[in-house]
Amino acid sequence: MHLYNIASAIKLALGIAIIIITYTSINIYEDPVIGIALAFLGIFIASRWWSFYLFWWIQKLYQNNKWALLIAKDSYKLSLLFGIYMIINFLLIVLWWRNKFLGILLLWSFVRMYISLFLNTEKNDKNK
Repeated sequence: MHLYNIASAIKLALGIAIIIITYTSINIYEDPVIGIALAFLGIFIASRWWSFYLFWWIQKLYQNNKWALLIAKDSYKLSLLFGIYMIINFLLIVLWWRNKFLGILLLWSFVRMYISLFLNTEKNDKNK
């Protein structure tokens, strides 16, 4: 469990450092591609940090019969999916392609991925 906490703390520091460097050192008007790419990277890394702890807390609250290491492992997987969801949403907003239909479709697809991840985890737990 401590390894997941250390990895998450490193992600937070790295994500914030990338975002600060992006907004203080890069002139977005002169080089928008680099600025947007680094902002994507910083947002992805920082969102994985807080989403890991959010999913860990939710699972700890509702799944009392699981091991702490298994909860952390599932939370880590869910935080990766949430980070990818954040990046796709941010990319769609920047490209002006985001609309209600596409947002609902994207949200539905990621909710299905979350459900399938939990169903596979529960099946593997029962087999052990």
